[in-house]
Amino acid sequence: MKGHKKNQQNEFIKKLYDYCIKSNTPNLLQQLIEARKQTILSKLSNTDTGNLSHLFSTEEAIALIGKQPCNILPKHYFMIEQLAHKLFGCLLRCWTEFEIFRTIQHSSNNYHTYSKQEHINSESNIIDEDYHYEIVNDISKDKRLFYTDFCAQPLLLSDAIVLINITTFIKEHKWYEMLSILDISSKGEHFILYQLKTNNSYPTIISSALIEPYQDKANWLFFNDFFQTKHWKNEGVTDSLLSFFPKLKTTYSNDLSSDNSNLSSSDLENAIFSSIIDKRSVCGVIRFTINGPRPKLNQYMYLAQKGLANALYNSGRDMIFSIIEQPAMVLFYQAINNDNCYTPFLFTSHQDINNSGLITYKGICLTKHTSNVFNQYDLKSYNAKIIKRRKDLKQR
Repeated sequence: MKGHKKNQQNEFIKKLYDYCIKSNTPNLLQQLIEARKQTILSKLSNTDTGNLSHLFSTEEAIALIGKQPCNILPKHYFMIEQLAHKLFGCLLRCWTEFEIFRTIQHSSNNYHTYSKQEHINSESNIIDEDYHYEIVNDISKDKRLFYTDFCAQPLLLSDAIVLINITTFIKEHKWYEMLSILDISSKGEHFILYQLKTNNSYPTIISSALIEPYQDKANWLFFNDFFQTKHWKNEGVTDSLLSFFPKLKTTYSNDLSSDNSNLSSSDLENAIFSSIIDKRSVCGVIRFTINGPRPKLNQYMYLAQKGLANALYNSGRDMIFSIIEQPAMVLFYQAINNDNCYTPFLFTSHQDINNSGLITYKGICLTKHTSNVFNQYDLKSYNAKIIKRRKDLKQR
């Protein structure tokens, strides 16, 4: 029965894709969902409406979707909505599967553009024997093929990264807001980590991350309005922070106290960026993903952090403005910071975004220190450091 429904879902997505191509309405689902979103918002009295996942699970949404047509959309959109809701139980899940199909189809439709170039870039670096990492200046121009864990066929690099982003952030974590801005993941400068297995014709993507250039600071996620609100709690102006950004002490001497800062986290983080003389030495990193079987994820996380720090340091980027919430990453950086030998990560602020107990941190990764740390710690000692830090926190 379950297999039958999956076949129905696949057939619906394929027919909808073909219809969108023929009718020149590639954003049909996005248009439908945006219209429904506005109607749901108009019926809600609470101003704190939450994200799309929450919005489309409210009583107002349940009473509306698939039951009442939308007056501002073509009549046949309602039939599409009803079928999508019946097959997937949620319009957002349907949109997710549609984008997965479209991404895979894009590579299938462009086989003639595939390059016969070597799978491994001559400028790639080897890490832990058979893993390679590199920085690709613009993935939209890269014509190599890569495997992922989410598709049997190899895909263009840009499509492989988009597919991993959809599966990791949207399908798993329900960050449906990303569906309308997937194009960000299909272009621009990226870090990639991959493995060329002896029995595979093409390498397998292990990790990727989008690098935000300093010139585009106004559009960095780190400085997005959502990440600059009063809900972000200041980590305080530590001696480590002042040692790397001494200009803060002179410029904001009236605002800084010995144990904390009277500045908001937003003011502090913007002041840090402003104090950096050579802006070419900094960047933002977002959409950091790990792709692989569950038993391998911890190893891949270690390799990806190591490769990313090495790659960016060697490219002249000394600092990464980062947002992290993976507990293992946070625990490791905290543990190393406490050793007072290296400071790989300067924490600036934090927030429990979803009131779930999972704390999201903002801060600055110092690539030289981080590179030194990961070259010093192998996977076993990395894990030991995390375990010890976790135990120490429980004993407090």
